[in-house]
Amino acid sequence: MIEVEEMREIVRGYRNPCMLIIGSHSALDAWSGARGNGLRCIIYTTRERAVIYLHNAIAGGPDEFIEDLPQVVSRDVHVVEDLRDLSGDWRYAILILDRYSDIVKHVDDLIELEALQIPNRAFSVYVGGDDYCSVIENDFAVPIVGSRRLLKIENRGIEKDYYWYLERAGIPYPKSIRYEIYSGGIRFKEPYENPLILKTYHPQRIFERVFIFAADSNDLERKVEKAIEDGYLNEETLKAARVEELILGPHANFNFFFSPLNSIKSWGSVEEYYSKLYNLSLEEARVCLANEFLSIDERRETILDGLKRLPVDVQSKLEEKILPSFEVTLHAMVSIRESIIKDVLRCANRLLLCLRRELPPGIIGSWCLQTVITWGRPSEYGLKAGFKPDFEVEGLGFGLYDSFGENPPMHIPVTQDVAFRHGGGTNVHMGIGGQYSNVRYNRRISLGERIGLEIKRAVKMKALDLLVT
Repeated sequence: MIEVEEMREIVRGYRNPCMLIIGSHSALDAWSGARGNGLRCIIYTTRERAVIYLHNAIAGGPDEFIEDLPQVVSRDVHVVEDLRDLSGDWRYAILILDRYSDIVKHVDDLIELEALQIPNRAFSVYVGGDDYCSVIENDFAVPIVGSRRLLKIENRGIEKDYYWYLERAGIPYPKSIRYEIYSGGIRFKEPYENPLILKTYHPQRIFERVFIFAADSNDLERKVEKAIEDGYLNEETLKAARVEELILGPHANFNFFFSPLNSIKSWGSVEEYYSKLYNLSLEEARVCLANEFLSIDERRETILDGLKRLPVDVQSKLEEKILPSFEVTLHAMVSIRESIIKDVLRCANRLLLCLRRELPPGIIGSWCLQTVITWGRPSEYGLKAGFKPDFEVEGLGFGLYDSFGENPPMHIPVTQDVAFRHGGGTNVHMGIGGQYSNVRYNRRISLGERIGLEIKRAVKMKALDLLVT
């Protein structure tokens, strides 16, 4: 295991760090954030995907007005197959590799170039090596702006995946339903009358996930049999699958940025009242305040999105012919009823404080709480009688403040996934910024910009070691 202190010691010697970004997922937003904050940047990609970054090369300085784009790109962007070809006063580099995983061979050169890896999902998948991200945890000895140990818990099925931590934090999440596997499908010991969803990976494309919706347990048994016949599932994917209650409501990805730098600064009377109101220490109040809420997005998925646009009678006729696939294809910006923000923050802060205790130093930098906002009673979603939150206001509970009576129905953000890295959905805010981050910083600031800003501030404060693991 690569130790945190080892990485912190390395960055204490950095004087002009550069952002290191795998060329996939959210790389353009991160690259833009490097430029916006006057930081150098290395994108590493494969020949198959290089066209994305060659065709959309980002060049120029933080406040430079670009008129002659070819001239600026030729001046600033260097394309190399060997990092040793980078020398002198360079700004941005595109490193072409045979495979993403080859970046591990360049660790020594990356340290010499003062690289800081910006994690995203592609980094975990293509460089991680396995479900436990063993290569990242044991071999990729380059400082990561984020938590190295948290990347793996996004993978379902490991000993302590994100469901384990959601339960420890006391956050509502979908209940798991047990089933048995046999050669032709699955069986439930007892019938389950409510809607269900099966989640697993695709047998041919392990980086993609398979989701099967069903009206009840009998419906799911029938659909699993058909999915096996059609090649969408097999016995191995069923062993890794999870069947859970299907929560009804709109999907929303809440994008956060936890700033270690802001967590050690005073917030004045805001932190004092936050501490008093929610029964927290001043240190805990600062940690919660440093967890910046930036933006919200939602996914658009192929083939599901196309099916949803068809008339219901056509959907019914296609049900037996087409198993909807859920490859994330597009993202869209959404907003939320303002009163519900308090409940989203309550969940986010509980998870933040939990992970600081369970896997120190906990969350660093970019992360995302992926939810379904449903309507119901808290006791139905894990908040059982006698549940005592870490912070509460007397007489005011989880939900709408104008709801009265014991356990009233209310909006509930039910967490169905988490991501402790730069989320792909934030691409929707590239160039225009996030709704809430723009307002708070009084300028356009996307998640990529926010990452760059934190690194720039850390260099000025001589506190770069606080950002890395």
